[in-house]
Amino acid sequence: MIDEGVVKYSLKYNQTDDIAIKECKKIENVRARLFSLGLIGAYSNGIGFGNISVRYKKKNSFVITSTQTGELPKLTPSYYSFVKKVDFKKFRTYAMGPSRPSSEAITHACIYNLDPDIKAVIHIHNEKIWDYMLKNNYLSTNDTPYGTPEMVEDVKNIYKNIDPFLNNAFVMKGHFEGIVTFGKSLKDAEKTLYEIIKKLLK
Repeated sequence: MIDEGVVKYSLKYNQTDDIAIKECKKIENVRARLFSLGLIGAYSNGIGFGNISVRYKKKNSFVITSTQTGELPKLTPSYYSFVKKVDFKKFRTYAMGPSRPSSEAITHACIYNLDPDIKAVIHIHNEKIWDYMLKNNYLSTNDTPYGTPEMVEDVKNIYKNIDPFLNNAFVMKGHFEGIVTFGKSLKDAEKTLYEIIKKLLK
C-alpha cells in the first residue's frame, strides 16, 4: 500500500524568497541522476516520492526538496525548503523558504542528529531494492509509518550501538519501497545507494 505522501508532523512555516541556492543546486545535480533512474518520481495516482537534503553549514538545520515534487524532472530553488530546526518533543518542524518541506523532513532531521558529520540524506523508492534489502539483513526500521514519532524512535534505536558511517543505509519496513542512505557528503550517500544496486544486479 502506497502512503499518501502528506506531512504528518506539526509544521511552523514562513514563506520567503529562494534560500540557500548553492545547496539547492548541489542537491539538484544528484536528484537529476536519481530521477532519470526512476528512484525519485511519482506513482500513477499522482503521489510523488523521493527526497534529498543537505546539512546547512555546521548546524542541525538543512535544505530539503519540498513536498510533492517527485513528479518534476527538474527543480529550481523555488522547490526547496530550509528546515531551521525540529522539536522532537512537540514533533514540530520549523521551516522557511519558497515551498514547504518534504513529508520526510522529520526523518532527515533524526538522521542528522545521529552524528554532526552526517552532511546529506537521500530517500528513494524502489520495490526491488526494498525487497533485496529486507531479504539480505540490511538495517531496517519496524513496520511503522513514515514521518511519525515511531519512525523517529526506530531510526534512533537501530543506530543506538552502531557506527552510522559503517552502516549508512537502511530500509523502511513500514514505508513500502522506502530506502534511505546518508553520508559525510552527498557523494558518499549516492555512492552507498549505487553499491546496493550493484549487489542486487549481480
